[in-house]
Amino acid sequence: MSLHQVDLGTTCKVLSTGEDGTLKKIFYYPTRYEVETADGRVNHYTSHEIKLSGVTRRSPNYQSPEFPTPETYFANASYTPFIAECHIQRFFSTTPNILWRTITSFELLNVWMPRVQRALPVVETDRYVTQYSFDRIELNAGTLFKIRPFSLSHYFNCKIVSIEKEKELVLEMRFSPLYTEQMTISLDSHDNGVLVNYKKQSKGFFSFLSLFRFYNREAHTLTTLESIVPKVDYNQSDEGDESGQSAASQFDGFESREDYIAYAINMGMEGNMDFINNILEKPIRGMAKAGVVKAKRTGVTPPKPKKPEGGATQLFDSPVELSSDDLIAIAVNKALDGDKEYINGIENKATRGKAKALVVKINRGKSERPPMPEIQKAQPITDAVPQETEEKLINRLIGDGVAGNMDEINALENKVLRGKIKSAVVKAKRAKS
Repeated sequence: MSLHQVDLGTTCKVLSTGEDGTLKKIFYYPTRYEVETADGRVNHYTSHEIKLSGVTRRSPNYQSPEFPTPETYFANASYTPFIAECHIQRFFSTTPNILWRTITSFELLNVWMPRVQRALPVVETDRYVTQYSFDRIELNAGTLFKIRPFSLSHYFNCKIVSIEKEKELVLEMRFSPLYTEQMTISLDSHDNGVLVNYKKQSKGFFSFLSLFRFYNREAHTLTTLESIVPKVDYNQSDEGDESGQSAASQFDGFESREDYIAYAINMGMEGNMDFINNILEKPIRGMAKAGVVKAKRTGVTPPKPKKPEGGATQLFDSPVELSSDDLIAIAVNKALDGDKEYINGIENKATRGKAKALVVKINRGKSERPPMPEIQKAQPITDAVPQETEEKLINRLIGDGVAGNMDEINALENKVLRGKIKSAVVKAKRAKS
């Protein structure tokens, strides 16, 4: 019952004096009670100063969660003479490995760390390309790199002070010639994600400059980092996604996220940015775009993985149509024997997801291997259409290019052949004009 709904005339007790009284009137905003005591005096009290008869009030009780939640976040800063400190904490719904690889990818510092416009490695080499590639440095204590805070600034040297894989990274950063900052990023792994603590300390006469506009800029460091780190759904059960979205289907048929991103980067370098723009997962799309920018700057493109063939594949010759259970049993047995092609070839997403979930449960010892159905296995079906020779392919694509259709030419994986055809198209257009 609301304390505003107490009936007038209710007896009460004044806690400070122990006197008994009668409730005469209730005032609102703020809530006050007019109480008349036995001697006829009238006074006004708050709800905490009297005890109403017949009204029980439970004292508030806050129980903090046993584990961090995604809402676990705070940021604060403090300054004492010649020492400036700040502490930011945030919870990430991801794995320590994914988060660690993002933090230690120094080419991405300008994406999530404020006041960093560009980061470059310190590499002693004569090759121009490798001077700008972080692949050439080792993540060890004492490793140097450099950053540029803003466009008109020159580069300042920074270094790794200490490093413990997937646990803690300590950096010595310099954004100004007047002071240095020691940055500590520690990862605390939990069952449902990772708790990150970001601490920064600066000492010296000009250390107060490191806290300039802290709550407008530096306090959002981990929030920006959280927006680019791929998420992990810890609520997904061992049975797999009911909609059939397995890892392979999530990454467009690729076995891993890295292969998916590498293929997207290659497609972007070939001029097909539509492939990247159509990626549904925002973190993967962002990392693919960042990879394209990096590849254009450094001239180093990751190896292009082979794109899995989509669609259904007929795995077995049988006079009757295979049931879902038989198909799962055959695919699971093949996968346990080391051949995952059969599972990836199942067209129905739900069936494919059930098969992969069953493989996981068998590997964990939670289920037994299903018996192999007695169905005669057939040889893989080959395409009866004769292969197009390279000469016919070149002649056909040159004709398409002259007509203005460059899609198939741009999709060629053979760069030499693609360049030869484009050169022939240009010559043909010139001769035609």
